[in-house]
Amino acid sequence: MSNKTHPTTPNTPSDRSRTVTASRGLFFSAKQKDKAEYAQRAERASYSVNRLFVHRLMHVPGTLIGEPTLPPVQGFRKKVTDWNYWWQAHLLDAFVDAGQRAAGSGRESDAKWVIDQCHRLLRGIRVHNFGTYVNAYYDDMAWLVLAAQRLNALSHQVNGAGSAPAQEVGRILYPQLRKAVTEDLGGGAFWSKAEDFKNLPASGPIAIALARAGEYDAAGRLVDWFRGNLWSPEKGYLDGIKLVLQRDGSREHALQEAAFPYNQGVAIGAHLEIPGSDLRHVEDVIRLVLERFTVPHMEGDTEFRVLDTRGSGDGGLFAGILARYLANAAQDARVDPKLRSAVREAVIATGELLWAGRREYDPDLPLNEPGIDVNEIRGESVVLFSPDATRHSAETLGTGAKVELSSQIQAWTILEAAHRLT
Repeated sequence: MSNKTHPTTPNTPSDRSRTVTASRGLFFSAKQKDKAEYAQRAERASYSVNRLFVHRLMHVPGTLIGEPTLPPVQGFRKKVTDWNYWWQAHLLDAFVDAGQRAAGSGRESDAKWVIDQCHRLLRGIRVHNFGTYVNAYYDDMAWLVLAAQRLNALSHQVNGAGSAPAQEVGRILYPQLRKAVTEDLGGGAFWSKAEDFKNLPASGPIAIALARAGEYDAAGRLVDWFRGNLWSPEKGYLDGIKLVLQRDGSREHALQEAAFPYNQGVAIGAHLEIPGSDLRHVEDVIRLVLERFTVPHMEGDTEFRVLDTRGSGDGGLFAGILARYLANAAQDARVDPKLRSAVREAVIATGELLWAGRREYDPDLPLNEPGIDVNEIRGESVVLFSPDATRHSAETLGTGAKVELSSQIQAWTILEAAHRLT
C-alpha cells in the first residue's frame, strides 16, 4: 500500500458542537443555487480549517503548519513525527483553491492574503522538515511541487509576478523527482528512496509535474508505463509493483492489486496534461470511477451516487484528490459532454451531502460552563465535516474522538471543486 498510514474507517471528534439539521435536499436542487452560495460554503470550509487546525509552527513568526488532529497531539516527540508532510502539501493546494476563488470574484486583497498564507505554510513545512523540502518519499515531494506550481500561477495572476517561495520548491524538488524515474521494471517512478516500490501515487503526480514543466516526453513515458503495467479494466488503476528481496539476493516483482480513489484521479490528471493523450481511455477511467468509486445514496424515492469519502489517515484525502481531477475533466472540452455532466453531478452531490451533514459550533464559547448553551453561536462559527459524506456528522463525529485534518482538507477540496463546477 502506498500511503504511509493505513486508511481505516472514519474516526472523529468532540462534543463541543451543535448538529445542523439542514435539509439534505436532492443534489438536483444544486441547479437552483447560484455560484455565490457555493462560494460561501467553500469559504466557510476554508475559514474553519484555518481557525481550527492552522497555526504558527512552534510560535515561529512567519510560519504556518496544519495540526494533524483536533484535539492536537500531545508531546514534543509526537508533534515532530506525526506532522504528515503529505497532508501539508494538500493543505497548500486547498489554500490555492481559495486564492483562485477570491481572484476569480475580483477580491484581489483576499487573494493576496491567501498567497501570503501559502508562503507562511511553505516556510512552516521547510522548518518542520529540518530546513529543507527534501524527504525520503518521492510522492510527498511531487504533491508539494504540484501545489507550488499552482501557487506560482496564482501569484502571476494576482501580483503580476511569480512566487519566489513556490519557485524555490521547484528548484529544489524537480531534481529529486527526476531521480525517482528509472528503467527498473521498464520505467515508472519509485515511491521512496528505499527504491523497492514503483507505484502510481508517485508516477502520476510526477508525470503531471513534468508535463507542467514542458517535459512532455518524460511525462508521456510515465503515463505509458502505468497504463501498461497498472491498468485493470475491471478494477481501475492498481497501486504499484513492489520489488521483494529474496534469499538469493534477487528481487521478485509483486503487483499490489489494491485500487484506490486517488490512483484514478492522478491517472486522469496525468493523461489530461499531456498533448495527444488517449482521451477515450480517460473516458473509460471516468466511467469506471462513476461505477466503482462512488456509493449509492437515497433521498426520498430517488437514488443517486456520490464519491466514497470514507477513510482515515492518508485515506481521508483520497476522495478529495479524485474530486480535484474529476473537476478538471468536467471542465475539459475534449471529454464527452455526457460524461462531463455525470462527473459534475457526482462532485456537486458529494459537496451537497457534506454540507448538509456538517457540524457547526462557536469555538469561542466554553464547554460545560453553567448557563452556556452548547448550541449557541455568538460569533463566527466553524464547521466540521463528516468523513463519510453519506452519514451525518451526528453519526460519525463521536464524543471525544479526534478529527483528522485529512478529512477536513478533503471536504474543503470537494466544496471548492463543486464551486468551480457551478
